[in-house]
Amino acid sequence: MVGTLLTLVAIGLFFSSRYYSSLLIFIGLATKGFLIIPQEWLTAGLPVEKTSDMAVMYIVVICVLRFGTLQRAIRHDSILRWLVLFVAFVFVDGLYSRFGLGYELTSVVRIFRNNLFLLSFFVFMLVPVQSLIRVWHAVAVITLIQCVLFLLQIPTGTVLLGYQESTHINNMESIGWIRYYNTPTFLIPTLFYYLFAYEYRSKVAKWLIVGLLLVTVIAPMHRSLMLIIALVSSAYILSQQTTSKRFLYIALLTIVGNGAMMIESIQSRMNDGLADISKILAPGHAVTYLTYDANDTFTYRIAHLAERLAYVTAEPMRLLFGIGLLTEDAKQASKLTFEAGLYNRHTGEISQIETGDIAWSLLILYIGVVGTIFFIVLHVRLLRCFFQHRDVPISVVGALTMMTVFLLSFTGVEILYGSFQISMTLMLGAAIKIAATPIFRTHETRLTRPPSSLVATLFPA
Repeated sequence: MVGTLLTLVAIGLFFSSRYYSSLLIFIGLATKGFLIIPQEWLTAGLPVEKTSDMAVMYIVVICVLRFGTLQRAIRHDSILRWLVLFVAFVFVDGLYSRFGLGYELTSVVRIFRNNLFLLSFFVFMLVPVQSLIRVWHAVAVITLIQCVLFLLQIPTGTVLLGYQESTHINNMESIGWIRYYNTPTFLIPTLFYYLFAYEYRSKVAKWLIVGLLLVTVIAPMHRSLMLIIALVSSAYILSQQTTSKRFLYIALLTIVGNGAMMIESIQSRMNDGLADISKILAPGHAVTYLTYDANDTFTYRIAHLAERLAYVTAEPMRLLFGIGLLTEDAKQASKLTFEAGLYNRHTGEISQIETGDIAWSLLILYIGVVGTIFFIVLHVRLLRCFFQHRDVPISVVGALTMMTVFLLSFTGVEILYGSFQISMTLMLGAAIKIAATPIFRTHETRLTRPPSSLVATLFPA
């Protein structure tokens, strides 16, 4: 009942123009109580599985009650139109799954509902820009608290972030490190925010905050996460420097990189990753016939994707809709015969659908090749919009986050999470509204771009 009451309170606060508190409750529900408030407290006595279901209801109610504004915005705002069209495509895929393939309604709804977080862009565009900036900064501060809790897990051996039963722990004896996988929800955008957008009052505070975030990035020993964040950050910093300073930065980066590689645990992880990738690049290997073992993570991911892509492209309807919106525990999933997949300890079989290793396998299965291309085009348009407003600091954070998560989609599924969709649409909404304001000061940054009459009409600042 607590979750229901919070949802009703959040909706009431929104329509009484108390946006800051409303959006904080919404984001808290969407992220399992920021991984701090026990989820069972929020869902006790309710028929829902996750607090994110209540966050979806929050979005739906606002869209329904502001349907007139939504219709006008769809006609005039290209970003919102693309978001709605993609959600509509997945909805049609859901109808095909239910009535064409005979899947159970619960299975279809469980897959479809997460796409509704894309419509949070409309919700954020209804909110004054000052409230959006306040909400994002509050989320960033909460992320710092999450980082402290995450790091305390290593010396204490106790799960402090999220839930014990759902937290994956990997005792890497080869590197002498216990890896906790329950990293803070908004770690990546928060890191870029405090690196490139936030204005500090002291250098001590800057190094303490950035240091805390960087240690949190390194602690779980995710090779791809560390490498991609380093590459994206370096590329952005280099783009902002003069030619002479670029050489200095590259030299400094080389020294730091070599120093990091001298740490035995990091060196071990990187060497394993390079050996894994070399198998993919070796001549005479077809990806559909790759062999791999438990340690060949990247080889496994490529084999996983190749097998599912070959299956989907075998029939025209699968090209359009994939296998449909089907969950792992649905009865129809047992008829699939994929060989590449993780061993499911509960069923004693290979997982046919679910994977946390590569987002593209899930996309190909759920929405087919056509839907996956639609997904890519949508995200390219979102990234273009961030670049168009790159004079706004929060837009830079959004662009760097999107590029990082897109590259990480080959080693994880964060790009499909509702939390990622919320962070992207919040930052994009804030960037558009800031750029549409004649003079707006945030963190000592002045913008002089003329306001957009459309934005001012549909989404008053």
